[in-house]
Amino acid sequence: MQILTRDRQFEHRGANPLQPWGSTTPPTNGQLGQSTAGVVVSEHTALQLASVYSSVSLICDSIATLPIRQHKLTGAGTTVEMEPSSVIQQPWPEISRRDFITQGTASLLLRGNVYGKITARDGKLQYPSQVQLVHPDHARVRRLSDGSIEVRYWNQPVPPDEVSRAMALSLPEGLIGLNPIEYMRNMLGVARAQDLYSGAFFANSARPDGVVNVPGDLDPEETKAMKQALLESNQGINKSHLPLVLTGGATFQPITMNMADAQFIEQMQFSASAISGMIYRVPPHMIGMVTKDTSWGAGIEQQELGYVRNTLLIWLCRWEDLLTSWLPPGQFVTFDLSERLRGDTLQRWAAYQVARVIGAMNNAEIRAAEHLPPVAPDDPSYSQPLNSSPMPAAVGQGGDKAN
Repeated sequence: MQILTRDRQFEHRGANPLQPWGSTTPPTNGQLGQSTAGVVVSEHTALQLASVYSSVSLICDSIATLPIRQHKLTGAGTTVEMEPSSVIQQPWPEISRRDFITQGTASLLLRGNVYGKITARDGKLQYPSQVQLVHPDHARVRRLSDGSIEVRYWNQPVPPDEVSRAMALSLPEGLIGLNPIEYMRNMLGVARAQDLYSGAFFANSARPDGVVNVPGDLDPEETKAMKQALLESNQGINKSHLPLVLTGGATFQPITMNMADAQFIEQMQFSASAISGMIYRVPPHMIGMVTKDTSWGAGIEQQELGYVRNTLLIWLCRWEDLLTSWLPPGQFVTFDLSERLRGDTLQRWAAYQVARVIGAMNNAEIRAAEHLPPVAPDDPSYSQPLNSSPMPAAVGQGGDKAN
């Protein structure tokens, strides 16, 4: 009878229109999944882990702060940069483009999918002009019996031409991306259990830093008096590290950290490095774990290059494909990584000097790369390679820093 009663309540609760899809369909974010560590893991509890929050926010911020360039193919097979379309400049009017990219990237990282609904189109070409992001809890994708794909937002069917979505890691014949919270539930559950345990330890622990052993028995008043005398003589910044004098045969025994506590701290550090490194592929030094050894490169530039290539690149490609799908044929967008991959001053100028000597870059291009005022086209140093003829006197006086 108890099982039947629960079934009836389950079905009735599924008819509640305020619950997307009803409760008869298990949610896909792992909210019904109990980890082996005994805690429930969802995107919300996962974000309460410092390693998850810092890794997700780092990748989101790294992508959202990159400039976006829009290009157009010409008849000669070359490309020219053009002014970004309104849908690229601000996809959804209620939030900025950076917030749009941040929210969409977080959806990909935490749920494996990003869903968008095209709400407005250009009056002339009928290409998207506004795209609204949809929370994965309010989206459902399935294949119907006739082989077509049905997408529902807020439990309502959405025409295919109004759907804009992208997937993270996926399997063949899969219609949605794999949810990392579900597949990494046990690893995240262990980290979550460690986090809760450490909080409970400080909330419930009554273990002091040391114990004063007194021969014989003290009554409550004598115990309080001795405790107060110790506090008055040693408590406070002005009395810290003063020698402790005990009389009457009393002795002080400090309590040190045992091996189990030390191993627990190591386990928490391992969980944090495993989540950031194995799930999100984030270099440890970028999220504050500066004591960890890293194999991402010997210097900051090499580590940054490894982060861009091994972590950001695939997410950038997914965003470029999604944003390009909103544009007319022959137009596409790219994320500008030039600022992200800039070396130090000496490396940049050494590279410019080589490019200048062989004629691969002229002064105008070098100055543009360094965001310096442009050189006039009639200036002799505009495109003259350094090895072609003596440089003008103005250049010799410091006009060309590459020389």
